[in-house]
Amino acid sequence: MTTKQNAPRLQVKGIRKAFGQNVVLKGIDLSVDAGEVVALIGGNGAGKSTLMKIIMGIYTCDEGDILIDGKAVKLGKPAASLAHGIYLVPQEPMLFPNMTVLENILMGFNENEGELKKRLNVCMKELGFDLNLQRKASTLSIAEQQLVELLRGLMRNAQILILDEPTRGIDVGAKHEIYCIMEEMVQSGISIILISSELPEFIGMCDRCYTMYGGKINGELIGSEMTQEAIMMKCAGGM
Repeated sequence: MTTKQNAPRLQVKGIRKAFGQNVVLKGIDLSVDAGEVVALIGGNGAGKSTLMKIIMGIYTCDEGDILIDGKAVKLGKPAASLAHGIYLVPQEPMLFPNMTVLENILMGFNENEGELKKRLNVCMKELGFDLNLQRKASTLSIAEQQLVELLRGLMRNAQILILDEPTRGIDVGAKHEIYCIMEEMVQSGISIILISSELPEFIGMCDRCYTMYGGKINGELIGSEMTQEAIMMKCAGGM
């Protein structure tokens, strides 16, 4: 359920981005509250990936503002986005195959390893993770790799998670596990932006759905408005 607050957890206003003569984003407005799941849906070339890369600090926007809890922030680098509690879980997890699960999760930390392990164990217990930390990443299923990426984000105290097609290519049981974990995270106040083409499944997970077409947000659907037919029509450029 959505937890309302005075200002959205994340808000983007008037975001524009062009690569040379190709205008990819044409004034994007989008927000997500604390403890809310917001879906972002659009066809290839709609601008979803460019928008998420701007939020993650991979790209800089040409115009517009990004606000965290109502305050404007500069996110020109991924480190800045991470510092503001934003974490992107990519469609294809970026794990080092010859390293263990533990090594992949704790990479980049400068804290005491013993303290980090305690934090990790608490995190896994709260979310019901059952994963052998000494396994090599190369032995993990796609779903298990997604779990490792989620743990990476949670260990960095992420409050805004961007999940790019988190259930594509995994079996029904694993999908259910990931959706249950998402529900646990939302209950703890974490905000989720969900990029997915799994329309029948994600509709029940989301508070709101934004649709994109031609570099613009052309629809915001809430509750019973979020039908597969309505979403598909808007993603095809319908009104």
